Amino acid sequence: MARASKLLKIGDRAPDFRLPDARTGEEVGLSDLLGQPLLIYFGRGTWCPTCRRYMAHLRKTYGEVQKRGARAVVIMAQNPDRMREYLEENAFPFPVLADASRKVVKEYGVYVRVNFESINIARPANFVLDGDGIIRYIFIASVQVETPPEDEILAALEAAAD
Repeated sequence: MARASKLLKIGDRAPDFRLPDARTGEEVGLSDLLGQPLLIYFGRGTWCPTCRRYMAHLRKTYGEVQKRGARAVVIMAQNPDRMREYLEENAFPFPVLADASRKVVKEYGVYVRVNFESINIARPANFVLDGDGIIRYIFIASVQVETPPEDEILAALEAAAD
């Protein structure tokens, strides 16, 4: 069962960020991605099999995201140098950003300092923002293998477009 967010709530303005695209090195900010609904996926790292599966799922279903007038971004709590090889071998139609300092992960309330399955990484989480950067949906996994129902994500993206 998903965890409740202790930091951000539905209706809050999403914290702004600027992070490097792990493949290109280009800085990408939240303001660059707004103007339409946005799905943000926070992952543990490209080394994580669960995160790789979810990224592959998002790549496969990205057309459904786009049909709703939305886009996506992935943020990994990882050093970009360690992500680059995986991203060069696995193309994605959305930016994959590196939060090496864990600053953004902390601002979104998905940072895990230490627990039984994690240390100094992000808890897998999904946020849907409307085009103005207002949070419309939050899903924070209780365990690393938990993912949100696809119909919930797509419904949230549709509602964020209204």
